[in-house]
Amino acid sequence: MLQMTAPNHLDLEGDFLASPFAELLVEITEARLDGSLRLTRENQKVVVYFNAGEIAFAVSNARSARLFDILMRENKIDKNLLSENPDYAGDFELAKFLIEKNLFDKQEINALFVGQIEEILRGALRWETGEWNFSPLVRIKQGIRFQVNLSKILIEYARGLSGETIFHRFRSSKEVFQPKKTPDLNINLQTHEAFVLSRFSDSQLTVDEIQDIAALPTTVTLQTLYTLWLGGFLIRREWNSAFTAHRLEAISSAHLALKKGDAQAAAIPPKPADIPPPIAPQIVRAEKVSNPVEEKIRLEDYLERVEKSHNFYESLAVETKAAMPEIKKSYFALAKQFHPDRFYKESDADLLRRIQKAFSAIAKAYDTLRNEDSRNAYDFKIRKELAQMQNLQNAGADEIDKRKQTDIATENFDEGFNLLMDENYTDALPFLARAVHLAPDVARYHAYYGKALAADEKQRYKAESELQTAVKLEPENPTFRIILAEFFIEYNLLKRAEGELKRFLAIVPNNYEAQTLLDSLQKK
Repeated sequence: MLQMTAPNHLDLEGDFLASPFAELLVEITEARLDGSLRLTRENQKVVVYFNAGEIAFAVSNARSARLFDILMRENKIDKNLLSENPDYAGDFELAKFLIEKNLFDKQEINALFVGQIEEILRGALRWETGEWNFSPLVRIKQGIRFQVNLSKILIEYARGLSGETIFHRFRSSKEVFQPKKTPDLNINLQTHEAFVLSRFSDSQLTVDEIQDIAALPTTVTLQTLYTLWLGGFLIRREWNSAFTAHRLEAISSAHLALKKGDAQAAAIPPKPADIPPPIAPQIVRAEKVSNPVEEKIRLEDYLERVEKSHNFYESLAVETKAAMPEIKKSYFALAKQFHPDRFYKESDADLLRRIQKAFSAIAKAYDTLRNEDSRNAYDFKIRKELAQMQNLQNAGADEIDKRKQTDIATENFDEGFNLLMDENYTDALPFLARAVHLAPDVARYHAYYGKALAADEKQRYKAESELQTAVKLEPENPTFRIILAEFFIEYNLLKRAEGELKRFLAIVPNNYEAQTLLDSLQKK
């Protein structure tokens, strides 16, 4: 099945903590690489073979992934069939036997193999830990090619990830995304995914810029971007990729040299000049901590400290001027001792919730403080907050109450927005209404409250009032203008929609989405 074409001095290896399987699949696909990706977790092994960036085949040592076992689970063959052919050496021999017995035709067998590959991929995507090795010079045998809808698998995977997991996959809010020119249009995007994708036009945007334009909660924005990227709708820049530009260039040079050698006579060995000089295998692993903290603290002490902490430094029990090695050592020691996975047998649901929340807090703290740019920005933020708090204390209790009121409004909006994105309009309304009541000067609260109200025709006039309020508060915000125009279109008020878009374009004449929507209206 395999063809080793040259010594594997170009191999790349690492672990899933630094580079999850899903991200490796995207990198290999985007770079259009040939080769094999070997995955290992304890006694489990998976190998995925690529041809020009597309998955050609996958194998696993798991018994449940064998073709015979899959057919048995799906009740497509009788177990007595094995007695008729007890000596088949593998899946391909079994497939040949099934075709010869006229039990399946070639098309059905191909579909079975595709299902087998997809099952292997979905299983490996569930691995949270493990090691991997990519060898660009190990190829699958010619003729073994199956078409797998990888985009669909990766989108399903990304939608099921927790907000905490997604958060840790971003290096910073300065990462850049841009739309692909020819994405897979055969996938049905969810409402919020299509909404975020539509904000791009043909430009590239940072996470911060997308957050401002889309006016969505941070967790929703990050998960949506990650989903669209894994699914092949977006290109991602300025992130911690496993395959560096230097490594990709070396792999490309090796492939060119191999093709040149293939054109020569088989008996003539390749010249040294045709083969790129050996490169030491690159290792991509999550940072490991040497000399972890020996002293262990009680779980309750840890939870109480994190819950009462006022900033990221207090969460990690380090000084504000602590050096990076000290911050790293503290985080990994705490993560090792108090990771939620260690408490999976705990029956106290409230305690489990506290453990999970505390771990999310220290993980967020470490993720912010380990990067110099984000740490500097955070230090500036807490200095500013301390100054503001001092001013509030000087002003008296009334201002402090207003600050609490703003926080409650934010919590209500986030809850209502998540329900709205799930198209649960009725349940979203009370949360969004409270957000508007508590913070009447925040435009996006009015905009999405109006959007939720618009789902009920009886609330049409109230919905319009809220949308108009959002537009008045932020007249240059394209998102709120588009929502209002779409509201008019939904109720067949096309002239009003056209007028709204023209007024907006008079303020912001180069807005692509507003102009496109206006053009479509004028053609009707």
